[in-house]
Amino acid sequence: MFSKGSLFNTLMNIDTSNNTSNSKKDTIVEQLVALFPDADLGYLRYCVEFYQDNHVERISEKICNQNKGHYPIKPDNCRNANCTKAKNIYLKQLNELFPECDVGFLREKLCCFDHSHVQQVTETLLNMEKSSKGYPRRLNPFVIEPWELIRSPDYIKAVRYRLYNDFPDTWKSTVKAVLAENNFDYSKSFAKIRDLTTNSWWTSIFGVFRRKMCKEVENPELEEEVHRMQIHRLEEQSRADYEVAKKINFMEYTDNDQLITCGCCYGDYPFEDLACCSEGHLFCKECINHFVQEGLFGQGSLRGKQINCIEPSGCDGYFSEKQLKATLMPDVFNHYIDSLIEHSLKQANLSLVQCPFCSYCEVDDDSPFYQLKIPKSAVIIVSIPLAILPFFSSFENIISTLKVATIFVLPQIALWMLGVFPLRTYIDDFENIVKRVKRKRRGNVFKCQNPDCAKSSCMLCNRECRPFHKCYEQEQDSLRLFVERAMAEAVKRTCPKCHVSFTKADGCNKMTCRCGYVMCYLCRKDLRQESYAHFCDHFRPIPGQKCKKCTKCDLYKTEDEEKVIKEAAAKARAEFIKTHPEAREANLLQNAAIGPVAGDEEKLFSEMVEKTIEKIVDYLIPR
Repeated sequence: MFSKGSLFNTLMNIDTSNNTSNSKKDTIVEQLVALFPDADLGYLRYCVEFYQDNHVERISEKICNQNKGHYPIKPDNCRNANCTKAKNIYLKQLNELFPECDVGFLREKLCCFDHSHVQQVTETLLNMEKSSKGYPRRLNPFVIEPWELIRSPDYIKAVRYRLYNDFPDTWKSTVKAVLAENNFDYSKSFAKIRDLTTNSWWTSIFGVFRRKMCKEVENPELEEEVHRMQIHRLEEQSRADYEVAKKINFMEYTDNDQLITCGCCYGDYPFEDLACCSEGHLFCKECINHFVQEGLFGQGSLRGKQINCIEPSGCDGYFSEKQLKATLMPDVFNHYIDSLIEHSLKQANLSLVQCPFCSYCEVDDDSPFYQLKIPKSAVIIVSIPLAILPFFSSFENIISTLKVATIFVLPQIALWMLGVFPLRTYIDDFENIVKRVKRKRRGNVFKCQNPDCAKSSCMLCNRECRPFHKCYEQEQDSLRLFVERAMAEAVKRTCPKCHVSFTKADGCNKMTCRCGYVMCYLCRKDLRQESYAHFCDHFRPIPGQKCKKCTKCDLYKTEDEEKVIKEAAAKARAEFIKTHPEAREANLLQNAAIGPVAGDEEKLFSEMVEKTIEKIVDYLIPR
């Protein structure tokens, strides 16, 4: 039997112990924040739960030693890692890592965690990508629309109350459902509810019992969005009014017989629909647009040039840039301006780096790379002994290195003393070595600053650079599969009866298939009747030597499979490059290492010399 009041006292003791435990954890977190002021508080609380004692010391040791100083941090100017601003920053970071993943899916996964948001979502998506399921994709990679961002609770509440007042005849449950479908965005939800609202008899009856207006909640973000919607509606109304005014203007010109004839198509137009050259010749806007489009995208004769008058009888006039901007379509005018800029840059003979997706370009500053005053030959000669030094790690390596130096270096020095410089290959490749150094310093990713493009491209393959980018990955995979198939086809045999493919591991050249078919491994002849009589039985002093008395196949000797495989691989490469011209720029013949590579000491030494030259150039060129 419990004494009176024992249950109440027990509950009070539990509550008191919980409060004491929470206050102790808060004290530990405060101490950790003093050591790691920018750390994610949720991550620190998560770490505190793992230990029973010495929390600060053990967590600090974990971060500094095991994690090598890495820990989840909260974004700048954010009070914590779970606020709306911080989550939107995380969403943009995840968008850079997984540009093809659906934004709604990223947003959903991000809101499932209370700490280490980027790390945990990244791990989740990578695990999904490894599985057969994968994660949902979107059509426009890298693009996050403003309405797809995570909304704050204040914004959601303000939007809900405003839509209640905008559509008083609509059920509140309908408004809530539409908001949830459109990520609580006001403009999209407003348009959706407007489309759902109908002027039916049920709406009229329900209007009698119209609910009271709700008190709206002020929110700066919502007010700015409403202001943009009002401006957009005014612009649409202005465009509609302009079209009506054009029709009225054309009718007035027609009634008063004041239409003007175009000097190109000889059609009749109001003066407002015509453009004139510097000499006063009038042409309709359609003719000028067609002429400029053909000159830019068709024949290309107008790229980077002044647009002259199109008067058939001849005219020295031209169309000014202001006139063209008012006459041409926006995209055509932008292309024309880009062609002028491109032409001017080409005339300046500048080294440019251009975005492959638009006309944006930047000047590539090469000045530090041309300040190398030391002769190329001196750099190369100094690089040879430095390239040999890494080989002197053991006695065996010293002996092998001295052999290479004796065979390769000494003849080079002797020829150089006779006036012949044999290291001409390194001098010819010197510029390429400087380019490699330059590329390492600058990087291979070019970020376009054009707001309409804003794409990141790879400067090696001129393709869009996405996370885990690999240059010419598609071509490399296609070539590898094509060559590997050709190499396998070169050494395998196929039974003509059951169509089973096989290769020979050992034994004689009389091959017996499981279906009973017998064939020669060398010439593929049917041996079911001839059997071993097909093979040569003459004595030869040296086994494997070609018989001089007959031309029959050898019973044990086989073709040089390594040679056959190399020939098949070379033939397949040449055939692939011939049928895929776009792969020619990928330098696949050098980059695609397929099959076993035989050791070549001279080639290894040459590569070591090039790497040493590259390091010396990198050291000599000022940064």
